[in-house]
Amino acid sequence: MNGIDTPEEGLVDRRPIITCAGELEVFSALEDSLSQALPQDSCEWRRALGRPIRSVHIGANFTPFSPSGLPKGNQWDLIRQPLFHVYWTECTDIDAYKTTVRDDIESWLKEITARDIPDWLIVVVENYDGKRTNKLLPRTTVLDKIRADFAPKQGDRCISVINPGRVETRSTDSWRGLVGRIRHLILVAYARAVMRLEDHVRHQREKRNEPGWNFMQYFHLQEELAQVLEMLGLYDEALVQYDELDALFSQFIVNGHIGDAASWLSQFQKPLERWHGLKLGPCKLRKDPSLLELRAYLFAKQAHMLLLTNKIWDVAARCLPFLHICTRELVLLDVTAPAGAISCWLFLACMEVLHTCDRYNQADQVEAYSANTACLWAYASRKLRDLGELCGLMPGEIPTSEQLHTVVGLSAGMGDCPGPSGQPSPTDKLKKALSSQEAFNRNYLELAELAMGTYKHIGHLRSARLIGREVASFYMLLGETQKAAAFLGDVLRTFEQDGWRELAAQAQLELAECHRKAGDTRRFIRACAAVSAAPEIDNLIRWSYFDEMQKCLNSLDKPLVVPFEDIIKIVSVSVKNDGAVMQDSNIEVELVVDSSFPREVLCTSVLISLELENKEHKKMKDKSVNSGRTITTKDLKVHNSALQRLHIQRHLDYKQDKQLSSASVVCRNAPLKRKDSAVASQTSNFDICLEISTLPLVLTPGVNIIRLTKQATDVGKYYLGNVAIHIGKFNLISSCLSQKLIVEVKREEPILRLDKGAAALLSGLEQIMQLSLTVGSYTLPSDTLIKLVASRGLLIQHLPNEPLASSLEINVQNTKPFSVTHMPLRVLAELPSKDHQVTLVCPWASKPIPVLLSFTPLLSTSWRLHTVQHRKFIQITVTGQTEQKLELSMPQLDVRDKIKIIGLNVTDPSSQIITNGLNVSFTWELLITPSIESPTLKAQFSVHYVAVPEEETVVNDTMMRIHMYNFDLTDYQTLYVVEANVEPTKGNEFCRVGALCNLNLCIKLAGHTLDDTSIGSSLMYEVLAEQSIWAVCGRTAGVVSFETDLEPQTVVLDVMPLNTGYLPLPLVRLSKYIPAESTIAEKPRKSAETHPRLEPFSPGQVYNLSKGRQVHVIPATVNDGHVT
Repeated sequence: MNGIDTPEEGLVDRRPIITCAGELEVFSALEDSLSQALPQDSCEWRRALGRPIRSVHIGANFTPFSPSGLPKGNQWDLIRQPLFHVYWTECTDIDAYKTTVRDDIESWLKEITARDIPDWLIVVVENYDGKRTNKLLPRTTVLDKIRADFAPKQGDRCISVINPGRVETRSTDSWRGLVGRIRHLILVAYARAVMRLEDHVRHQREKRNEPGWNFMQYFHLQEELAQVLEMLGLYDEALVQYDELDALFSQFIVNGHIGDAASWLSQFQKPLERWHGLKLGPCKLRKDPSLLELRAYLFAKQAHMLLLTNKIWDVAARCLPFLHICTRELVLLDVTAPAGAISCWLFLACMEVLHTCDRYNQADQVEAYSANTACLWAYASRKLRDLGELCGLMPGEIPTSEQLHTVVGLSAGMGDCPGPSGQPSPTDKLKKALSSQEAFNRNYLELAELAMGTYKHIGHLRSARLIGREVASFYMLLGETQKAAAFLGDVLRTFEQDGWRELAAQAQLELAECHRKAGDTRRFIRACAAVSAAPEIDNLIRWSYFDEMQKCLNSLDKPLVVPFEDIIKIVSVSVKNDGAVMQDSNIEVELVVDSSFPREVLCTSVLISLELENKEHKKMKDKSVNSGRTITTKDLKVHNSALQRLHIQRHLDYKQDKQLSSASVVCRNAPLKRKDSAVASQTSNFDICLEISTLPLVLTPGVNIIRLTKQATDVGKYYLGNVAIHIGKFNLISSCLSQKLIVEVKREEPILRLDKGAAALLSGLEQIMQLSLTVGSYTLPSDTLIKLVASRGLLIQHLPNEPLASSLEINVQNTKPFSVTHMPLRVLAELPSKDHQVTLVCPWASKPIPVLLSFTPLLSTSWRLHTVQHRKFIQITVTGQTEQKLELSMPQLDVRDKIKIIGLNVTDPSSQIITNGLNVSFTWELLITPSIESPTLKAQFSVHYVAVPEEETVVNDTMMRIHMYNFDLTDYQTLYVVEANVEPTKGNEFCRVGALCNLNLCIKLAGHTLDDTSIGSSLMYEVLAEQSIWAVCGRTAGVVSFETDLEPQTVVLDVMPLNTGYLPLPLVRLSKYIPAESTIAEKPRKSAETHPRLEPFSPGQVYNLSKGRQVHVIPATVNDGHVT
């Protein structure tokens, strides 16, 4: 194959040649070990011209030294000549060296240096048995003498190796040094030879336009350089050499077509006599190759380099351009070939590359080379089909004798290339495919299916559909119309999705013919409708298919449902009702459609379905609500998932020290979702639908305006579903309309309100509220009752002369639709309540309606106990809380337990009118006997009030009502009497500012408590002086005790007045003092308290006799020492 005479076994041996001189029996013992050790480790190859350092493995071929085999000076083909020369000796005796070895080395070295060869090495092999001896070591060794005699300035050219056959540390290190040294010197010599070869190749390339230059000679020269690089393991650089040869050859052909052609191109213009298939593997080029053989050889070499670098996908990627270049160059060079020969060669080349990719298949590279093998499968299937058409192997054809001769000639030109047992070669497959129609059909369909499957695998769905179109035409020839229709249907859907209207129209035509041949009337009608509505098709064709559709409609035995698609386009749908549609009124919708039929059609009915909105529809509905009442073509477009917004996220990379390294944006891939090839359409059942009133309707080509109506009988929210246009039993159904357009049919329920009016609600007075009933869209029953239930403390009534009650029922008088009834309601909230609730119970509401009411109290009441020695007085203050004026009268205080009281109140009623913020006080004296015990007294205060009528007020309640207030009196008996006075110190007549004065404090028990020991025995007094008036000097508090002495306790404190004039005395406060021991005894269960505590007295238990007194303070004299 590829113009091969004999296959070559393995790689061309371009290893450097090393000559061996001296004692060859010494080298023979080391030759095998040295040949194996040299290529095991890599070494760095430093090249000139700034090229990068490469790591290579280098071996060597050893041959005996011969002066006749040495290269001559300035010879470029040093690769084929000995490059490195080694002299071996195991002489260790100085005398023996001087007598024989030195002369031999000298003659050997003269032969080398005479030809300007700098690459040589002398190796001395030393063998020691490792035993200790008493002999003295010589001062000079043979190695030292050799270096002194032949390499005084190049000591690295002479080296010794010790016991190379022994497994010892010293021997191993010596052997490793010898191998490394030889490897380095060989690479230096080899690099020099490669550089000379590159210079020669470059020089020959520059002569390519000179007469007598031959491409094939240059081809072998540069191929030798590529083989050298391949031997070194530099497969990428070897590939560059083959690529340069490829490009140079192509350029010569292009230049020869445009201008004068080179003379050597004539050898490639010979008629094509053989078209052996491409063979990827070890091969050898014929001496006189044809164009296809040279091209196949070059591509095989390029593919071999790519396979060595594990770039399998690159082999497949280069194949199709390579095949196109070959076919183009055959045309440019006017190479004549038998019919079908080029197609055979192209098919075989594709199959060889595909088989090679499959053989080197790796799981992690399937995606990479599948993207390139798909086009090869498709190209091979097309070439096989070309051969089938040429040889009469297509379905329905019978090969003629001439076509049979063509098959024989093509098979002969392909040659014989049998594959291994069980694995036929591409040549065997092609010959078998051309042998019979059954084999051809099977092979063609197999290749086409592989091409489609591979295209689908890599996501090239459009390419797969184009191949499917070719397969459909093949199935049409086979008479299998169902399979053809399936492929054409896929092609049609893809063309329509991509917007390729003309291609879709052509596919629709083919699909119509397929259904015609199959005799499928229903699908044929559907295809005829689509063809007749396609504006990309000629009008004559459209009319003919429209007429055939009309004829076939009469033969339908049951309705045929066809989607609108491009047959009828919805321009707009608008609801003419404003707002919600009331029950029993008409829903009006205007439908604007564009008919693509070439002629008028007679419609038997036009419908738009109404779908009741449920939970599923609410989830499916778009989030944005359509603000208008119209939807257009833009709203009806199907959302394309491929155009959805990308989810871009910020991505920050940080270093180990938490500093920002880089910032970028990333796009997360959307999760893959399964998408059906054919989406099931959601069609309504048209149980509830809008209809046209006048039938039949003539639908003309172009825009048509249709009005549809329906009476709204059922309440609910409806969205417009599908549009249906019936032409006899031919039913055209649209896709579901946008769910944004909703028609709401509703009935208005009655509305019941309870309003308080403009003024605030007041507790304690009767006021008027408004109960309003608005009847909805339907008539209420005549016996409809409304029940009102008030909360505790609230009374209501709707009749003027009836007493107030906590609940009542009201009969609705006016029950007509949309009528409004206002009913006044009397309400009264007891004092002092604020918040109340009225519950409205009506028959049309499923739950009672609570109405919260907030009332403002008319009055607020407070009380206070006053003490004069043992006498007690109660002061009650009534304060107004609203702007409503009230007249108070007949105040009364009732104290239980037969306690007598004396009223101290005025009787003038004009002074008892209050409003917001004003108060009136009433005072009574309690006639009680002084005693230690203070039993709780229950008291009740009552006062009559009535609203004062004014012009601006809205309160009409003039009834006299009673306000009652209850309270309790506790700890009201006087226990202690405190008296304090301020006197000047001795020697002073008056109290002066800044001078110390005596505060005399006297604490005594009340008279009725002198014989009672149950009262507290210890008291704490505290002097609370105003800081701007008095300064207390010394202590401000203390404890007095009445345990041993019941006599009054007197305490003298030092105070200093700070201002002049009549100053109030400092305030003295008494508290019960409970020591720490008493605290612990009283609370044994708790943790021990070490601190005493204080308990205050209740108001009325301590009487301050000096409260309200003042002391006269005069200014300080000038001669006082403290005055400055």
